[in-house]
Amino acid sequence: MARRLSMLDGTFLNIETRDAPMHVAGLQVFQLPPKVPRDFIKRVVHTLRAAGPLARPFNLKLADVPLGRVAPAMIEDRNIDLDYHVRHSALPDPGGERELGELVSHLHGQILDRSRPLWTCHVIEGLQGRRFALYVKIHHALVDGQRAMKLFTRCLGSAPGEGNWQAFWAEREDAGRERTARPAAARPHAIPTLEWPRLMARALKPLLRREAGSEPVRRPFEAPRSVLNGRVTAARRVATQRLELARIKAVGKKHRASVNDVFLALCSTALRRHLQESGALPSDSLIAGVPVSLRDEHSPADAGNAVGFLWARLGTDLDEPRARLRAIQASMQASKQHLQSLPAQARMAFTTLAMSPAIAVLASGLGPRLRPPMNVVISNVPGPGEPLYLGGARLEGMYPVSIPFQGLGLNITCVSYAGQFAVGITGSRDTLPHLQRIAVYLGEALDELEAD
Repeated sequence: MARRLSMLDGTFLNIETRDAPMHVAGLQVFQLPPKVPRDFIKRVVHTLRAAGPLARPFNLKLADVPLGRVAPAMIEDRNIDLDYHVRHSALPDPGGERELGELVSHLHGQILDRSRPLWTCHVIEGLQGRRFALYVKIHHALVDGQRAMKLFTRCLGSAPGEGNWQAFWAEREDAGRERTARPAAARPHAIPTLEWPRLMARALKPLLRREAGSEPVRRPFEAPRSVLNGRVTAARRVATQRLELARIKAVGKKHRASVNDVFLALCSTALRRHLQESGALPSDSLIAGVPVSLRDEHSPADAGNAVGFLWARLGTDLDEPRARLRAIQASMQASKQHLQSLPAQARMAFTTLAMSPAIAVLASGLGPRLRPPMNVVISNVPGPGEPLYLGGARLEGMYPVSIPFQGLGLNITCVSYAGQFAVGITGSRDTLPHLQRIAVYLGEALDELEAD
């Protein structure tokens, strides 16, 4: 039976174009153990192709329903060709980070086939240092970052060993229990219908009226015009960086800042330097859209997107790293306090309402012509704290690969994993050349904040 998507999930389908695909991806890099069968990777491919039955959302495809273009629906596909969905690739010699980045950049620019379930997996061998990679992409209409992280890691083992993993899309024995909702008595009380107008008016007040002397709650379309907000083409460029989580936490403790605030400050410094070098740094501060998870213990395990946005001033108009961090702290604190002041059930409604003008601009294709709703999307997704394994192969790094929108050509997303901060930088290839420099500057920005 077909099931309609939520308004937010359907939006990711409706705004998709060939120049702006709406899929997210995870790039996992594995280290092979010293002694491993020569056909180890071939066995991995076989296991992935032999998996079944498939779990949600990997078994869902678009349904042919009335008004499906306006309100899309999904239906289970009972005849999935896993040989199509699971691909086997090899890197050209020397199989370094550059070659891997070029291949992933190419794969990430290819739109998913809407006649099939909206995902693919690529097993990539030939990576230097006895390594291989998995690149899995799935449409954003089906998952948000937090949900994707769980899907991409829950089927790996917590220790090396044979049979310690299964395909990400395989139905698990506990899937039924995961989908079981909590009893109604455990859920928060619903907000009375007549309360919604008053509640939304209260929520929108700080966005519409600013109080003198206080840090404002940032809103869409306060961002300056920037080269980051030019026209997006189908070609992608992907860069990665790994930072030590302990170093970021130490900087946060030193400056009394959260890990996320420190990460935003690193991005601010890297972007400031990158734009300065090309003479393209706006005089006003860049504004970041910062996704926040609205998923809680009452959210169904197989739900699609439960995410909203906060807008944060990045302080790129300030010279000192510490001053930029303080500006980010103040901006994020004002936005978070405002969101947390709302009842939990109202947060999704408020963020959807606040995001609607920005989504309308991005969906219309007018983003490059208008003042941008934000300059860049910067996201932080928590991941597993302990090492994971696929057979005897250790998961070395896990990099998110996300979405540039039309008029919003850069996305920086990080995932914490086993003491590391793995950063994926995804941009429009033709709009933002030399993207790898931003990755390098992130590392140097951390050095600066440690020394400041």
